[in-house]
Formats: sequence, C-alpha cells, structure tokens
Amino acid sequence: MGGVSRSGALLGRCTTAISIVLFSTAVSVHADGFDQVRDFNIEEQALDTALIEFSEQAGVQLMVPTELVAGLRSPSIAGKYAPDNALAALLDGSELTFQTIGDDTVTLSKVDERTAPGKHRPTPSPMLMAQVSVEQNRKATAGTAKAVNEDVDEADFRIEEIIVTGTNIRGEQNPTTPLLSFDRQDIELSGAATVEDFLRTIPQNFASETQLTADSVNPNDSGRNQVQGTSIDLRGLGAGSTLTLLNGRRMTATGSSNFVDISVLPLGAIERVDVLLDGASAIYGSDAVGGAVNFITRRDYEGLDVNGQYGTVTDGSQKNWSLGAAGGVNWRSGGMFIGGSYLDQTPLLSSERDFIDQSLINEGATLGRGSERYSLAGSLNQSITSTLTAGIDFLYSEIESEASQNIIFGSLDNRIARSDQSALFLNSRLEYEIKNDIVASLFFDYGKNRVDNTDSDTSFATVENRDNDLIVVEGRVSGSLANVRAGEITFSIGSLYREEEFSQFIDGGNTAFDVQGQRDIIAFYAETLIPIVTSDYDIPLVQRLEVSLAGRYEDYSDFGDTLDPKVGLYWEINSQLSLRGSYSQSFRAPDLQSISQRQIFTVSPFPTLLFTSVEPPAPDDRILLPNFILALTPAGGNPGLGPETAETWSAGFSYEPKFIQGLSLQANYFNILYKDRLERVDNFDTVQIPAFRDLVEIPPQLAEIESIFDDANVGVVDLFLPPSLLVPFDVQPEDIQVLFRSGFQNVSERDISGVDIEVQYERDTNVGRFSTALNMQYQFEFKNRITPFAETVDQLDILYRPVGVNLRGSASWSRNGFTAFAAINYTDSYRDRFDESIASRIDSWTTYDLALSYNIGDQAASPIAANTSMNFSVRNLLDEDPPFVETGFGLNFDSANADPFGRAITFSIAKRF
Repeated sequence: MGGVSRSGALLGRCTTAISIVLFSTAVSVHADGFDQVRDFNIEEQALDTALIEFSEQAGVQLMVPTELVAGLRSPSIAGKYAPDNALAALLDGSELTFQTIGDDTVTLSKVDERTAPGKHRPTPSPMLMAQVSVEQNRKATAGTAKAVNEDVDEADFRIEEIIVTGTNIRGEQNPTTPLLSFDRQDIELSGAATVEDFLRTIPQNFASETQLTADSVNPNDSGRNQVQGTSIDLRGLGAGSTLTLLNGRRMTATGSSNFVDISVLPLGAIERVDVLLDGASAIYGSDAVGGAVNFITRRDYEGLDVNGQYGTVTDGSQKNWSLGAAGGVNWRSGGMFIGGSYLDQTPLLSSERDFIDQSLINEGATLGRGSERYSLAGSLNQSITSTLTAGIDFLYSEIESEASQNIIFGSLDNRIARSDQSALFLNSRLEYEIKNDIVASLFFDYGKNRVDNTDSDTSFATVENRDNDLIVVEGRVSGSLANVRAGEITFSIGSLYREEEFSQFIDGGNTAFDVQGQRDIIAFYAETLIPIVTSDYDIPLVQRLEVSLAGRYEDYSDFGDTLDPKVGLYWEINSQLSLRGSYSQSFRAPDLQSISQRQIFTVSPFPTLLFTSVEPPAPDDRILLPNFILALTPAGGNPGLGPETAETWSAGFSYEPKFIQGLSLQANYFNILYKDRLERVDNFDTVQIPAFRDLVEIPPQLAEIESIFDDANVGVVDLFLPPSLLVPFDVQPEDIQVLFRSGFQNVSERDISGVDIEVQYERDTNVGRFSTALNMQYQFEFKNRITPFAETVDQLDILYRPVGVNLRGSASWSRNGFTAFAAINYTDSYRDRFDESIASRIDSWTTYDLALSYNIGDQAASPIAANTSMNFSVRNLLDEDPPFVETGFGLNFDSANADPFGRAITFSIAKRF
C-alpha cells in the first residue's frame, strides 16, 4: 500500500510470499501428519509469508483463497506445537478459520458468524494451492505447478505464467537487480486517469517527451513528437532509451519510431507496473539503457466488473470521464479475461492560466490535447496436457486527439494538429515442461502502430501517415540446471528473430514523399543465477551469496552486431541486511526513420563570414561573388548511423531491522556512461562550434563528391538569392569547396550518477493498518558533451533538464475496507541557464495529493451495494502553480519538470458481480 511498493530484495520476499496462493489445481495431495508435534519458529510478519514458513515447517499443504490473506499479519510462534495448534495461533485475530477436507487437504476460509456452531460450514470455492519447500521459498512465483499425485487427470491440471521483470529465467526474481513495483491499489490511490498521469508520480521518470513538451520549445528534440505522445524516460537519458514492455514483451514504436507512446495503454487494464532501474540489454536487447518499464495486464480474474470515473480540474476546462467493464472466468485447466474501456478527455486552454503570457500565445491554444480513447484487452490461458500449456494476450487501442498550437511562429498561427492513432499488440506462447523443472517456451509477438496526422493553419495543410510494425519469433529453454550444495543453479537460453518496419507518407500540398525502412534482427542470449553460499556453510557475515551472469548477441541487418554482457552479485549478510551490485553494457539501435529516409545532398552558396571555428576555403570568384563558397550539405536520413552504447554500474543495499518490524530501507547507487548518442547537427554548427570541427571537410575528397553526384542525390538550392549569387545548374564535383557532415550523427555523450532511496514502513494495530513510503531519486551529476572533443558540461538542475532531487512520500491508514491516503511530491529548485553569473533561480515545487477509498466487500446487507468500491482523490490539493520561468515563448513553465493543470479531483466507482 502507499505510493511506492516494495522493491529489490523486499519485492523478492513478497513475491515469494504470494507463491502460496498463485498455483491453481484441483489435485488432492497428502498432508504429512497434521497432528504430529513439531518444532516451529515463525516471526511476526505478513500472514502470507508466515503461511509459507508454516507449510514448510509443518510438512503440510494449504489451499488458500487469494483475497483472504492480502494485507493481514500474523503473530510470532516458537516452540513445539501440533500443526493444528500452530496454525490456529497464526490465524489468531484474523477472522480466518481452517478445516481439513478428507484426510489430506487443509483449507482456509473466513469465519461465517451466521453459521451456528456444529453446523456444516460450506466448502470454500475453488482454492489456490502450493506445496512449499525450502527451494520454492527462494524463488519468485513463476513456472509450472507440479502435481504430487501421478495419477491426476491432465484436464484437472492448470499451469499459470507469472511474469517476472528483469530476468528470462522462469521462476526467479533476480536479487542483484533494483526493481520498483506498483500494484493496482497504488494506481487507484494516485488518482490518475491515464498511464501518463500515473508515470508522473514516479521520481525516476523524466518527462522529456509528453503531450506538453511536444508543444513547447526545449532541447528535448520534441519536434519529432508529431503524435503528441508520451514516452518513458528513466534518468532523463532521452526518449527511447527506456525499454517499454507489455507483459514482458517488447512494444511497437510510435510515429517517428524513436519511442513508444504509452498513451495507447488503458490504465484500467493494468494490474501491475514494474520499473527496472538498471541497464538491461543483456536481458531484453535494444533500448534498455536507462532500464525497462513492464506493464502487466490483468489475467487471472473471476467474475464481472464494471467501473466509471470522472475527473476535472477545479480551475479550467479540462475534464475526463471513462467507463469500463471486465469479465473473467477460470476453469480447472485454464482461464480467460476480457475488458474494454472508453476515455474522453478535454484539454486545458492556455488562456486559463495567468502565468502564461497571452500576447505570445495563439487564441484558443491548448495545453496538451483533447482525446477520445477506446481500448480492448484480453487473455486466454489453457493447459493442453499436464506438461503443455498455451496462452495469448492482446491489446487494441484507438486514440483520436486534437491540439491547438500554442506558440506563434509566423505562418503557423492558429495551427491545429489532429492525430488518429491505432495500436495492436498480440503476444502468444506455448510452454512445454521437459523434465526436472525445465520448460521450453515458444513466443510469437505481433505489433502494429499507425498514426494519421493532419496539421493545418491558414497557409498550408499537411497530411502525414506513419506505420510501425513488429514481428518477433522467440524460442527459450529455462529452469533448473543443477543442484549444488548452495542450492539450485537456474538458467535461461534462447534465440529470436525480430522484424521491424517503418513507413511514412507526407503530403504537404506542394511536396509529397514517402519513406520505407525495414530491418531484421537475430539474437542469441543466455542467463544463469548461481548460488555460491547459503547459511548451511556457517560462514560469518555470509548467509547467502549469489552471482548472476547474462549475455546477449544481436545482429542487425542495417548497422551490424552488438554483444552486451551483464554480471550481478547478491550478498545477504544476515536476515536483516543484504548488498547487491551489477555491471552491464547496453545499447539503443538508431530509429528506422533516421536511417531509412532518403539522403539528399543540397548544393548552396555559403558565406565565409560565418566561419568562426575553422578556417574557410578561399572563395572561387569564377562561381560566386566574393566571400561566398559552394557547399554540399546532406539532408534526410543517415544510413551510416550506428547504435548508441552505454555502460552501467549499480550498487545498493536492503535493510529490514528486526527491532522495527515492518520497516524496510533500500538505497541503490547508479552510474551510466551513455556514448555515441545521436545528435542533430546543423551546418552552421560545424563552422561555429569548435566541438563539431571534425564534421566539416575542407577540401572534401573528390572521389566521395563524384560518388554523390553519380547517385543523383544532389539538389540545387538558390536560397532566394539575387541572380548574381545563383548556383549555376552545371555545377561539377570539383566545384564543391566544403562538405558538411550535418544531420544526425553518433557524436554526443552523457555521464550521469545518483542514488535511489526507498523507505517503507507497515504496521498493524488494533485501530487499523498504517503504512508510510518514500521514493526519492537524488541525482549527483548529469554531464553532457556534444562531441568527444567538446567540453563536458554538467546540465543537472538546468531548465528542461533533470533536477537533482525528486521525491514522493506517502502515508495511509486502512481498516475494514476503508483507506485514507496522502502523498507529497517535491522537485528541488534549479536555475534557468548554464551561466550561473546571469542565471535566475527557479523555485522548488511541492504538491500534495489526497485519496479516500472504501470497499464494501461481500458483507453488505444489500446485494446491490455488495462488492462495490469507491475512490475519491485530489491531486495538487493546494492548487500550486508550476514554478515561474521566463521561457521566451510565453508558456513560462518548465514542461519537463512541472505541469500546468493545478488542482484536479477524481471520483471513481466499481461494482463486482
């Protein structure tokens, strides 16, 4: 509960705890002497974790409905008990009871006070079962549930895939990797109406590309954000440098193919959001430089749910309302889920914010976009035999949006941008258990994203269509490799074929052109998690030691190959303190638009007086007037681009002190050196900025110029000069005096470091359950240099760049279905320019959120009210304006570090049948 869920080792513990309720089967298995006295030693902790330890120490199996143990805690027990007495002690105060079915199964159910003593209590509805062993207690829940009874009917067996983020090893949570995880309650209490809204609550995510930055002028290359979409940008490394996953599978790029637009994801379909804060190309391939964000949709669902939500700002015209319905059914060998939703959102008008200079803004301009979104999501899982299972997940989404240009740019006055986007993601899988917990998996993924843009003003209209397509075929074998004294060595090995396509058609009235791009990728990867030491070794200060190794080789048809390793270490000093560290290499492939656009070279006159960082060639008066030279400049794509590369170091610790039960403290240091980044270079830059001097050739190689001319990729530009300066149409290769290597180039570099801090405290009392949480990113440096020859500049705490301190803290109280939640969001102060001698300070920004929710549950007297939940939330409770900064374009706020929406209230209601 709270704004931040457990991560790292704590998340691993919680995921393990849930394993007692996630395997489903109708098989009966034998308990091992339920009345035999045994030694028990179970600490006070979450009830789900305590039940796992009880099952292990008692040698019995439990069948537990998932919802019964959620959020409950158990007392400690120590000494000799009969298992029934021990279980009764653990359940004391929980309003839960247990019973045996026949001689072999123990179940938990809620005490039914309406049932008179001595009368038969109803047998619980289909239960979820786990057989817990020491080794399973080490693992996260994923993989195949195994039947003990060898005579079980295959149709009675159900295999369910549980998605683990940050590893390809089935059934493992990699303890060397820092991970944040947010569940459905975190999402609901945030008051978010969209996935974009929720991502704003995560301090590690920088808003480099959103529907706001698309309409502002900043150094984030927002000119390419034609769809006014929203990317995820962990650490501020750039749009597209964070891998976006849906149920652990790669999503299709959007628009210009340089990032994934998360706007297509319906928030109501998301069950969990995992944020992997580490380089992950060794696991997932391209784009995972800053990490990965995995959106897990709802799957295992029983019943029918309808919901509605209404939200509005308290000052202005922005409103949103949504309707959704979801239904699911489970049977012994499988289950299915399907849900749909509709969202209507109106934009905020720029004229409704007094900090905006209206004299520089178009009349009727909007902040963000108005949109209508339709979505449909579903899943199907079916066990075909006791060793073979099949599954499919799909998501279809449509967005129709419109925005009015804010900033006045001459002929672009009153520009209206309309965008229609459709997205389809289809992920299917077959899984076959070979033997000894080894599973072979076959995946097929298909994704298609289409954007139709219409951009118009009083002077021209542009129609643009962009398509991105993705196909993945992947085979993988994963599971247990060997048992050694320290435990089980697990592994994953696989290979895939991926095909990406990009097409673009633009009709600007006077000009029309199309772009086609395609690449094939073949990848091979391997990963292993090796236990080195356990507590059995009796080594001081080493209770557990594990090493993780991973590597991935990818061969791209358009730029070459790459090999990316990752190594991690997990060291558990004792039951309270653990350390972890990792080193990895990552990469990001150049987007298809930058590579596949036709490269055209233009011939134009260039004045020698603009040469300030390099010596200009002597003018040739035969061709042009004095002080002008003839230059050849590339335009369009650059087929010579290579991948962006990165090295990441991370180290951290987790601490859960025994003297403060329920407290967890985690910190993780990161350092990322991001090289060969794409930089858009202008020909004026090459002759005026010394760092770009290597991108201008004086004189150029004649053979290269002749080759360019022979390819007929040369256009003549007169730049509306007087007749005496017109470029003659019979230009020859030897007449070219300068070759500019402008456009996109692999030249820039970023070096960043910082620490993530996460604190969580939960405690049950007689008056309810209290929870507090803190998630903070404290960035030390954000160094950037535009080429390897340039001076390194620290851009931290600068306008439109990441700010050093970002945090979100929360506190909540819950009892009997009621929850009260409050959060604080803080962004530190910074300055508006690099030169501190003339810079102005931009104030820090603090906002508060509040949420109240009530779940009536199944005990309501009226069947209409039963299983109804309501949620009321307020974001930016005190209606704080974003910090004022003179942007020079009238908006007067930093769209990458703040938002202009002010106080927003949301009410939602859901009914489960």
